[in-house]
Amino acid sequence: MQKHISQLAPGMRITTSSHIRRGTWILPSSDTQLKTAAIVISGNDIVVDFGGATLRGTSPNVEPDTRVGTGIIIQGKNITVRNLKIHGYKVAIAALGADGLVLENVDASHNWKQHLLSTDEKEDLADWMSYHQNEKDEWLRFGAAFYLRDTNDFAITKCTARGGQNGLMMTRCDRGNIHHNDFSFLSSLGIGMYRASWNRILHNKIDWCVRGYSHGVYNRGQDSAGILIYEQSSNNVFAYNSVTHGGDGFFLWAGQNTMDTGRGGCDDNLLYGNDFSHAPTNGIEATFSRNQFVHNLIAECWHGIWGGYSYDSTIVGNTFGYNAEAIAIEHGRDNLISDNGFFRDRVGVKLWANPTQDPNWAYVRKHATSSERYTIEGNTFVDVKTKSDVRLTEGVKDRANRVVNTTPAPAETMQGSGNTIVSSESNLAEYLERWDLAWHAGRPSRLASRYHVEPLDKPEWAMLSKTALRGRRFIIVDEWGPYDFQSPRLVHRGGGNYDILGPKGNWRVVDAQGATLSASSGNVPGAVTIRTPAGQAGTTKVVLEYRGGATTDYKGVQTPAGQPVRFGFSRFFAPISWDVRFHGWSKSVDASDVHAAPDPEHFRQQLTTTPLLTMKTDKLDFAGYAFAKGLPNHHVITVADGTFTIPAGEYVLDITTDDGCRVWLDGKELVLGAWKYQGPTAYPAKVRLGGNHTLHVEHFQIDGYAALKVALRPATQ
Repeated sequence: MQKHISQLAPGMRITTSSHIRRGTWILPSSDTQLKTAAIVISGNDIVVDFGGATLRGTSPNVEPDTRVGTGIIIQGKNITVRNLKIHGYKVAIAALGADGLVLENVDASHNWKQHLLSTDEKEDLADWMSYHQNEKDEWLRFGAAFYLRDTNDFAITKCTARGGQNGLMMTRCDRGNIHHNDFSFLSSLGIGMYRASWNRILHNKIDWCVRGYSHGVYNRGQDSAGILIYEQSSNNVFAYNSVTHGGDGFFLWAGQNTMDTGRGGCDDNLLYGNDFSHAPTNGIEATFSRNQFVHNLIAECWHGIWGGYSYDSTIVGNTFGYNAEAIAIEHGRDNLISDNGFFRDRVGVKLWANPTQDPNWAYVRKHATSSERYTIEGNTFVDVKTKSDVRLTEGVKDRANRVVNTTPAPAETMQGSGNTIVSSESNLAEYLERWDLAWHAGRPSRLASRYHVEPLDKPEWAMLSKTALRGRRFIIVDEWGPYDFQSPRLVHRGGGNYDILGPKGNWRVVDAQGATLSASSGNVPGAVTIRTPAGQAGTTKVVLEYRGGATTDYKGVQTPAGQPVRFGFSRFFAPISWDVRFHGWSKSVDASDVHAAPDPEHFRQQLTTTPLLTMKTDKLDFAGYAFAKGLPNHHVITVADGTFTIPAGEYVLDITTDDGCRVWLDGKELVLGAWKYQGPTAYPAKVRLGGNHTLHVEHFQIDGYAALKVALRPATQ
């Protein structure tokens, strides 16, 4: 018998089957360590139907990184929760020791996510993720829509988690069924699994789980992924999922315990019939383990499959295309690569061993890790530049492979990575059409029977439609994560060219300062050219108005169809003509202080030596372990002299430094004197300017990560 609950309050406990009155409930919580929650559901054999009710932990208008608390904790056996919307928490729903759990039709979108520091011009290494251990719930620091711990024999179906950081995170959870869910457009992980085995993950949308990407600039991924599995997560089946546009599509690592002890791994997982295309890094990364990769679609990735130290693994019946390296395996052994199709990849199969291996890895000491005993047979290579690249590898059987060469389409090269990407949408469309038969007909039914997977659902619920925008050029990441096409957006495509993306509708110009547009109105999706004057300081402001379908912004705030939504950009840029030179220096003469600033006399002497490198630039903005190619990553001095002209007014000189920095204005005013070992630190300084000015900057890097940025903006901005 169900209990009817007409009012919810923070701290409420629900212990019997209940039906909740539909409405919106503001239920704040401050705990993110899973001790307490806004609501606790506990007991055995109960069903809680929220009837479409909405729970909010924070206002929908707050920034995503200020969302706090835990929405619901579930404890007990055979508990079902359905028909709920829950937003604005750090952790929306946590199930702790809740065997037999069922979550159905729960929308846990727009919960917590980080404010990212990387921009479309430069990566910030502080945005890299780390999920190496979760013995003590370390993963909680990154939040989750659904967080399951020690929960077995569960089912999660028709649930949604979009617009946050992590979707479904599982620790020590076995024998679950996860199907027909949407965990897309997240800034880190769609699904994360730690010591989780014998689960079935089928027919899920797990697209655009990505960070660390700027098209044509950098493609790092920063350890984001559609699916991540770590530490003895074995015997899982992943089938018919769409896992496209992720940092990695699928990221499997044997785990830190395996590396430290040489025991265990993430073994005997089956990946069947998934789409792992358009990953900035790897469509599939699976290392130090034994697994099966069958009948997957993997296009436009840096590596289609990266399988370092894989052994006894099967790569059969997959379709690769436009990857830099379709299959890349170092120190692998006893692997089968059979009946795959390769189309316009730069390298089809790359196998190799390194001359040396890390002696600190117990895995290397306790396992045979030579590269040997491969069977490569029955594959088809069409317009592949290099069919196979095999080095320091013994016992390769290469037989019955078919090579067809016509005229490969030209491919672009991703800056800084040697990564091949599709050069046009038409090439990608040709690839998808060419391999559609291989993907859907004939061979799949035979393979499904062989690997004990049921045939593909009809219709193909999870897969991207043929009309969907797809391809790496549509990975658009800003300070809050991946753009989800649910609101209007100007996307810079180089020069003065911009795409206008979003729901179908129309746009018009509201304001344009310091810019000239090629049109005053148009359709969405569409394009426009925006011209701005070059070589002079000023603000460029473009405001457009959209009318059309309903929109949802990065916070999850919705605007009804037909209502106006403004979008565009405002940028101030003051070009500074910089002459930059780099010198080396010796560490402090005081050996007891390895983090001491350079000795003053030694510093002055180094400035008289021949520079390691010189350059000219209109922007002083360096970050990373080395500021430029060819420079060492420790004990480097940077000296920059800049000149600029600017209208009279109050400005802020934004200075970010790691390690020490000194800045002088017009040769006399010391604006900054932060001459010390430090992490990346921002030092804004108000200055009054007008006319011609000079800046002199001195910076030192001792070790590790380094940063130096000097830029101007109006004080009122």
